Amino acid sequence: MSIQQVVGSLQLKRWIQIGLRSTIARNAASLYLIQFANYIMPLIMIPYLVRVLGPAGYGAVAFGQGLINYLMLFVEYGFDWSATRKISVYRNDPQAVNTTALCVWAAKGLLALVGFGVLLALAGTVPRLSEEFLLLLILYGLVLGNVLFPTWLFQGMERMVAISIINLGMKLGVLIGVFTLIRRPEHYLLYAGLMSFGAVLSGMTGMIVAFRMFRLRLNRVAWSGVWETLKEGWILFLSKASVSLYTAGNAFILGMLTNNTVVGYYSAAEKIVKTISGLLSPIAQAAYPRFSKLAVESRDRTLAWGRRMLAIMGGIGFLLMVGVLAGARFISDLLLGPEFMPSVAVMQVLAPIIFLIALSNVMGVQLLFPLHHDRFVLKIVLTAGLLNIAVALVLVPKWSANGMAVSVLLSELFVTVSYAVFLLFRERFLSIKNIIKEDS
Repeated sequence: MSIQQVVGSLQLKRWIQIGLRSTIARNAASLYLIQFANYIMPLIMIPYLVRVLGPAGYGAVAFGQGLINYLMLFVEYGFDWSATRKISVYRNDPQAVNTTALCVWAAKGLLALVGFGVLLALAGTVPRLSEEFLLLLILYGLVLGNVLFPTWLFQGMERMVAISIINLGMKLGVLIGVFTLIRRPEHYLLYAGLMSFGAVLSGMTGMIVAFRMFRLRLNRVAWSGVWETLKEGWILFLSKASVSLYTAGNAFILGMLTNNTVVGYYSAAEKIVKTISGLLSPIAQAAYPRFSKLAVESRDRTLAWGRRMLAIMGGIGFLLMVGVLAGARFISDLLLGPEFMPSVAVMQVLAPIIFLIALSNVMGVQLLFPLHHDRFVLKIVLTAGLLNIAVALVLVPKWSANGMAVSVLLSELFVTVSYAVFLLFRERFLSIKNIIKEDS
């Protein structure tokens, strides 16, 4: 072996060791376990569920989840970003962490009560929702699980291993339950019940682990603290709520305009594309606390690391997009079967959002949020959400599921381009002077 080869081997070994010791790398690996539980495991169930429940049964659950996703985002209230950002800054102050955690849980519990009232009101006034009231009631367990599960706390403390294992274990239980109990199309309610039960049990377990790991104590929560917590997450909540208008509730929008069968075609394709896109999310999530801390210390270093991450994530996202475009027919035949042939076109229309989300996540989550451009993000995603609904109202009656897919694609494109323009001109993201300084 030559000297150059020896040196190269030693350098590779050193970088691998650094990567393994990196907190971000460990947290990304832990988040991949959560991502596996939240996306890959449901994807494993899809071939079975779509064949057992059929397009109508699978679409009914997807329609219900679309509305529940809106309520879940209402309960999350942007805490995944605001609380994570706050805890990442004060992680060395146990008292501040304890107070923040209790206030977030109290705020989420209050919001869950309001959300349940909204659900009852909608089911009592909208005929389409009253038809699926039992399904919606069962699925509300997903919201309760979200209230309890402290992902935001573990992210802020950069301690994701234990919670990811718990989440994975609970989702494995749901997976086993599905293959054991779901046998006929009318079992769609049982499928919804399994998901809700798993979410609540996972949330309770995660909360117990958080109390023990971080030595939290149940103190009296002041209403002023809860109110302050809500104010801190207000802009981020509006941003996430706006994002939901073109991400979380598309099955619900489509279901209000068409029927459960069409929703089934769309949702199956969207689930596959989102699962593939979700392969990049753990890296962005794991890096967010570090970027939040770095933004307080140095704006230039934050932009420099943002450029590096944008190149990496964009490259991977592009390759994944090409893979879905080329293999949509094969993926559909393998996972969905011939009954879901209309899902192929939907999958191909949605494929470019994998690349777009890879870029917008870096620009939004790693740069704009840590640099406190929250209000700009709100304006962009709110516009994108309204754009999605407006385009869907025009295209869905004509193109059905494909129209919904085009609407989502246009919204994601608008967000990505808007973020890029803002960073280029406001933050001089690709300033030659800054890049030369970074290289030197």
